[in-house]
Amino acid sequence: PAKYADLRIVRHKLVQVALRTDSSDLLEEEWTRVACRVVTNGYGVASTDKTDQASVEQAAFSALKLSKLCDQPVELLPTSPEQGRVEHVLREEFQPQEVFLFLKSLRSELKSRLNAPARIELIASHLQKHSILITSEGTRVEEHTPLTDLTIYIVAKDLGEGFASRTVGGRGGFEIIRQQPWEGLLEKLVRRVKDSITAKPSTILHFSYPYLVGRFKVVLDPEAAGALAHEVAHFLEADVYRETFFKGLKYEFQLVDNPLLKDAYGSFHWDDEGVRARVKNLLTEEGVSLLHTRLTARNRGEAGNARGITHKPRPCVSNVYIQPSDWSEDEIFQDTQNGVYAEGLVRAECRLDDGRIEIEPELAYVLKNKEATTPVKHLKIICSLRDIRRIDAAGKSFSLRPGYEKGFPISEGAPFIRINGAICR
Repeated sequence: PAKYADLRIVRHKLVQVALRTDSSDLLEEEWTRVACRVVTNGYGVASTDKTDQASVEQAAFSALKLSKLCDQPVELLPTSPEQGRVEHVLREEFQPQEVFLFLKSLRSELKSRLNAPARIELIASHLQKHSILITSEGTRVEEHTPLTDLTIYIVAKDLGEGFASRTVGGRGGFEIIRQQPWEGLLEKLVRRVKDSITAKPSTILHFSYPYLVGRFKVVLDPEAAGALAHEVAHFLEADVYRETFFKGLKYEFQLVDNPLLKDAYGSFHWDDEGVRARVKNLLTEEGVSLLHTRLTARNRGEAGNARGITHKPRPCVSNVYIQPSDWSEDEIFQDTQNGVYAEGLVRAECRLDDGRIEIEPELAYVLKNKEATTPVKHLKIICSLRDIRRIDAAGKSFSLRPGYEKGFPISEGAPFIRINGAICR
C-alpha cells in the first residue's frame, strides 16, 4: 500500500494585453490540470489535462505504479491535516478595454517626457489561479488567487541607444496597476533611458578609481538588491544547501521569506503540500534557516515552502527580501562618498558549486563626492556568500519586484543597501 497520496486540481485563467509601437495584442486562455502524487518507495507523479473520472483514475493508477519504481525510500515530515478555503479578493476587475486605455495614457506620458524617438512596450497580465488539494492524511484545502502585473520596456535612440524596463505587480486586480506611484516610476524610467544613451563602458571605473583594484563600495537600489536577496536564498534551499558556505559567518542584515505579505505576488495561505504558510527568517545574526518541503524537513526543519504540481515538491521562495533597517537613502549615499551606484536589473545568477553570485544592473553610476556622476553600462557585480557579510547599510523601506521561479509566482525585494567591497567588472 502507498504511504501517502494526494490529488491536486489547478485551474488557470489568463488575460494579457500588450501595447507595442506597431501592434496591440489581446490573449485569453484557460486550462485545467489534475495531478496525482503517490509515495510508496519514492514519489510517483502523474498529471493530465483531462478532468473526466476515467482520466483522473488512470493518472492515480500511473502515479502508484511510478512510485514503486524508485530506489531511494521517501519519508515525509508528519504534519497536521489542514481544512479550509481562502479566496483572495480583487477590488477592480481586469477589463481589457479599460487596461488598454490606461496603457495608452502611460505610453503618451512616456513619449512626452522622453522627447526622442523610442520603442515602448507595455504588457499587462491578469491570472486567476484556483487550486484544490486533497490528501490521504485528511487535508482538504482550496485557494483562489488573482495576480496582476505590468512590464514596461523602453528602447530609445539618439546618438546612441538607451534602454530601461520595470515590472510591477501583486495579488489583486487592476487596482494593483492603477495604484502604483507612477509619477516617480516614470521619472526614474525616463532618466535611466536618457542616461543609458550616454553611458560609458564599465572600464571607466578603473580609470576613475585605479587604486581600488576591482573592489568598490557598491550601493544597490531595491531592484538590484532584491535580485541579490533572491540569489542568496537559492543557497538556502534545503535540497542544495551546503553548510560550508555559511559556517562561521555572521550577517548584519536579515533575509526573510514571507508568504503572508498582504497583496504580494508570491503570497499563499498553503504551500503545494497543503502546509500552512509561515514567515521564515533565513539569515540573521543568530544563524541560518532553510527553505523546506516535507521531504527535506524530515530530519530537522520547518516545511512550508513546497512548490510543485507535476513533479516532486521542491523548496522555493515565496516573497524573499532583505529586512529594512534605519538608514535613509540620502544617508547611505552621503556616507558612501565614493564608489558605485547600481539600479535596475538585466540578469542575476548564482553558482551553487562555489557560492558565487553575479548581478548585472540595467545601469550604474560612478559615485564621486557623494554624487552619482558618470553613467556606466554593462557592469557586472560579483560577490560570494562570504562577501555579503560586507552589507553594512540598509534603508528604511523596501519594494518588491514580481517574477516567476520555475513557473511559480514569487517576488524579491530589498531597501537600498550598501556592500562595502564588491568586485565590479
